[in-house]
Amino acid sequence: MKRHTEPFLTLLIAAIVTFLIVPIEGCKKDAPSLFDPSSLPMPVVDSLSPAGGALAGIDTITIYGENFSPNPANDGVFFNSTLVNNTGIFSASATKLAVKAPAISGSSISVRVYVIGAVDFSPTYIYALNPAISAFGTLASGEGGYGTCAGPDTNLYVSLSNSTLAVKDEGIFKITSAGAVVTPPYVSPTTLPINTSWLAVKFFGTSVGAGTIYAVKGTRAAYKLAPGTPNPGGTAWAAFPSGSLNDLDFDADHNLWMGGNGIKTGTDTTDIAMATLAGVTQTFHFTGSVRAVRYYNGDLYFAASTGSASQIWRASVTGGTFGTPEVYFDASSAYSGAIPIIWGIAFSADGDMYVGLDAPDYLIIVHHGGGVDKPYQLYVSSGVLTAPCKSFAWIGTTLYSTTSSGTLLKIATGKQSAPYYGIQ
Repeated sequence: MKRHTEPFLTLLIAAIVTFLIVPIEGCKKDAPSLFDPSSLPMPVVDSLSPAGGALAGIDTITIYGENFSPNPANDGVFFNSTLVNNTGIFSASATKLAVKAPAISGSSISVRVYVIGAVDFSPTYIYALNPAISAFGTLASGEGGYGTCAGPDTNLYVSLSNSTLAVKDEGIFKITSAGAVVTPPYVSPTTLPINTSWLAVKFFGTSVGAGTIYAVKGTRAAYKLAPGTPNPGGTAWAAFPSGSLNDLDFDADHNLWMGGNGIKTGTDTTDIAMATLAGVTQTFHFTGSVRAVRYYNGDLYFAASTGSASQIWRASVTGGTFGTPEVYFDASSAYSGAIPIIWGIAFSADGDMYVGLDAPDYLIIVHHGGGVDKPYQLYVSSGVLTAPCKSFAWIGTTLYSTTSSGTLLKIATGKQSAPYYGIQ
């Protein structure tokens, strides 16, 4: 029996092995592959510029790498979970993408690039998106900043007021780049003409200690304030029979231009005035409540509410003359017929205008030649920017601003300021 069963068992085992192996081999031959030979290669990120991180919501970021699509519509970049694509990608090539920094901030942002048609995202690249706006200055409880300007020592000079004090005006103080308030004040506090802070201040002079400050307080006169000297009422340097002055700025000839409301000379009521360094005043007819003025490149720009609109006007003031005003920016149109009050104007060297206003954005950029950018919404939603920017001062590439709530802000711009002509 043993001699007969061994061949049978051998054949049976061979049949079972054949049955098991053949279907498996067949599956291997017939199953489709997961690899698609028509898919594009995975994008790769080598580096980002600026190398140290970008300003959130502000800067253009250049991404260097491989296997990007030259068609921007086929590329996309995730910064954490925030997607930048389409209009946020300014240019594209196989090795470089230029994109708008999204309005998020953090020191360890995960950056991943995808290309339509490629199976995989790029490996993660860690990058920093730095806040463009931060609180500045070590102000006391109840203290707020109002008029502000830059000094020739590249420090900030700010009118401070404290709502908890009987005499609220504390004077005009130097504030260092580290945010320290230097005491005693550069200009002593005033009790007259009214017990409030200076709405606008402009430094004039070559050195600290010798330079004077010209300022307005919402009354009918501009004042010349000497450093360190007690100023019970200041020196009324340019006074008018009636009206109020809200802002002022020097032109290239050192004439001081002032904007306000109801400034009267004789029988004419206007809202634009000019005074020489000798205190000789002149008014120019314009009807509208003017709250901000800024001289730039031969023109005076001034923000005015005219009852039915809120606009920034421009007029040539070369040689102390006042040309025909024309509308430069219409805030009413930009905000769908609303009338947002414009509180402050500042210019970068390349002609961008920074505008503080009481629309929900609080701070916008009006680009030279047209176009409005609203890059600071992140800082409104995060509670850093809580009120309209009012008085601006530019030092280096940093724009400082006080707000209508008295907060003092530091705004990183990456741009140089247009000239201020009070500092010689």
